Amino acid sequence: MKIGIDASRYGHDQATGVEWYSKHIIDGLVKIADKKDKIVLYSKDKIKIEGASNKVIKGNRFWTLRHFSKSLKNEKLDALFVPSHVLPLWLPKKSVITIHDVAFKRIKKSYSIFQYRYLDWSTKYAVKNATKIIVPSEATKEDLIEFYNCNKDKIVVIPHGFEPPKIDTNIAFNTSEIFKYFEINKRTKYVLFVGRLESKKNLKRLVQAFEIFSRKYKDYKLILAGGRGVGFQEILDEVMRLKIADKVIMPGYVNEEEKAALMKYCKIFAFPSLYEGFGLPILEAFYYGKPVISSNTSSIVEVAEDAALLVNPLKVEEIAKGIKMLVEKKSYSQKLIKLGRERLKNFSWKKAAKKTLQTITRFDS
Repeated sequence: MKIGIDASRYGHDQATGVEWYSKHIIDGLVKIADKKDKIVLYSKDKIKIEGASNKVIKGNRFWTLRHFSKSLKNEKLDALFVPSHVLPLWLPKKSVITIHDVAFKRIKKSYSIFQYRYLDWSTKYAVKNATKIIVPSEATKEDLIEFYNCNKDKIVVIPHGFEPPKIDTNIAFNTSEIFKYFEINKRTKYVLFVGRLESKKNLKRLVQAFEIFSRKYKDYKLILAGGRGVGFQEILDEVMRLKIADKVIMPGYVNEEEKAALMKYCKIFAFPSLYEGFGLPILEAFYYGKPVISSNTSSIVEVAEDAALLVNPLKVEEIAKGIKMLVEKKSYSQKLIKLGRERLKNFSWKKAAKKTLQTITRFDS
């Protein structure tokens, strides 16, 4: 069997959720695939993974629709797997795609007009043309059914996995220019968020909640670690309006060593997102033994269950009270930490890859 995989999101320098998913799931698939099967990875730049061949397809704008689609016509694939939302226009007999979320339908204002229309069109196209659709949560499955009338039998729920990072958390404190510039050290008390700094992550309300919390806990800082996204200026403006620029650190995108160090030494991990298809940072916080405050919405409820303090993300006072509770009630925080470590055992990239491969190779023609 000849299986093609869209690897255009594999191995990005500044990887976020979808890129990390692509890397882990592709590595897992290649590792467990039948030796008789031929795996071909299609990418914009050269990549090397033992057990798979690589075909580089040059092109930038609309790479999937223009360049990838054109190339596939001559590939004679038995099946195609796309880990990231957009199907090419030319498809083999069997095609599987992962749709991580349809947040753009829930919080439209967090997307540009172009982003919204493109995501809406590509989702409709996938629902109509894909043989199977993988989603990371029941929440995303229900959204596909609600917004796109997707046949529930076409959808396969496969939660993301987790792999403990093999990183020395002391490296960043010795080498990071970001840590030196912002004077971040192991004794710094801070609430941490990791992810893209954008409106759908609900960071404006987190900033407001932190300002309330910091009136009593003046020695705490809020670190918002991630690249800028849609709505970043509103977040920055709110920090300035509340006059807490000295307490809120926004270092930009952090590498894996910096992220690991921030995770290990934070007091609380805050993830009050308005919508998530899964929420990988929550699992990372569980691994590092941190109390988590997050939202009682979308897939977060499935991922965290009772191992995090879940609050209404639209209520600033509730977020503030939650942060305060995690600082003050040590026994409760320790209970969450214990539950988080137990919860983490349910997520495995090996398990996710196995079920994904079964979906690619064993569905009806």
